Amino acid sequence: MLNRFLLICLLLPLATLAQKREPKVMLPVIQGKIVYDSTYATIGKTTEAEVLNKAAKWFKAEFAFPGSGLTAIDKQNHQVKGVGIFKIPVSDDGHYYWMRADISVQHTAVGYRVMVTNVFEKPVEPGISNEYSKLEYRWRDYKNGKPWSAEDDNLFTGFVAALGKMQKSLQNSLGLNTVALQPKFRVLAFYSTIVESDHVDFARDCISFYTKLAAAQNFVFEITTDWKKLNPENVKDYQVVMWINDFPQDEAQRKTFEDFMENGGAWMGYHVSGYNDKTTKWPWIVNFLGATFYNNNWPPLPAKLIVDDNTHPATRSLPKNYVAPITEWYGWKPNPRDNKDIKVLLTMDPSNYPLGKKDVIRGGDIPVVWTNTRYRMIYLNMGHGDMVFKSPLQNKMFSDALFWLGTAPQ
Repeated sequence: MLNRFLLICLLLPLATLAQKREPKVMLPVIQGKIVYDSTYATIGKTTEAEVLNKAAKWFKAEFAFPGSGLTAIDKQNHQVKGVGIFKIPVSDDGHYYWMRADISVQHTAVGYRVMVTNVFEKPVEPGISNEYSKLEYRWRDYKNGKPWSAEDDNLFTGFVAALGKMQKSLQNSLGLNTVALQPKFRVLAFYSTIVESDHVDFARDCISFYTKLAAAQNFVFEITTDWKKLNPENVKDYQVVMWINDFPQDEAQRKTFEDFMENGGAWMGYHVSGYNDKTTKWPWIVNFLGATFYNNNWPPLPAKLIVDDNTHPATRSLPKNYVAPITEWYGWKPNPRDNKDIKVLLTMDPSNYPLGKKDVIRGGDIPVVWTNTRYRMIYLNMGHGDMVFKSPLQNKMFSDALFWLGTAPQ
């Protein structure tokens, strides 16, 4: 009896392995959501009006089922939006599923971009009519070898085939010769909404700036307020991590970031994301930044800045000096310039002093933008209030800095 029990114990894991099948197709999952994001470069010049008008007509012709079709023409974000509903047969018995998804077609600098998000499924079988549910629920179990039904293979392969036909139909309707492009790089941007209100205002503008830039320049820009997503499994899919208006608070998040940077990841941090003082108790970040917060001016003010290096990829478009829009400025002690690994790119012009009315910076050498040459990183002291993105010169630096981080060889 004992031998028989041991034999069963040995065979059970083998049986489990035998049941686990490799998925016949793979669906792209970003931040736990199924997202199709494809950018196409057009051969020959095309206008925004041409793309949006033809895409709107395509929505109306392609999706006639009630509840589907065109929902909005969003000229501010250069896109049209709609809902697609697909019928996916899954068996010879007449079983099928309805698939519903949000679809957007966006004009870009190189052509157009198609995104398929918020995918829901509903089985339709004799005597059964369930509510729509998120496709991620079924997909998670399916790809882990635990299919919900024998029809799952047909469901997912049928969905992928339907999306392929949809893309071809759209391309034909637009009448454009295109080449599919892979995103140049992927950015995961962290921010918080329970911080100082001026920092929330900055985050709103920052997100808007980089979202539009991503659409125009073909990179992925994802945002989250969930700092628990700063974990090894999640960040491995990104080339750049951005801290907009906050920083990690627990040891697990800090360790993830350290490992990410030590292994060739890139970081872009604004304003308060670089704040550290005697209460921070994170020695690694002090060495990484090469500086510790010392003082600040108040209220926020514009300031004339000196461009220390016009050859760096982040600052090569800047003149020798320029006036930065209103923000709050930090002083540092120790000074990052005293660290042999720090390369200062922008410095506060002494002509600004005394800077402030309530809290006054009266003098000193104050670096404003710098990089630690041992890492792929850049820190920018701008980031307080809703005026930071008012300077085209400065905005160019913001975009050039991100492209340097995202495309530089690791």
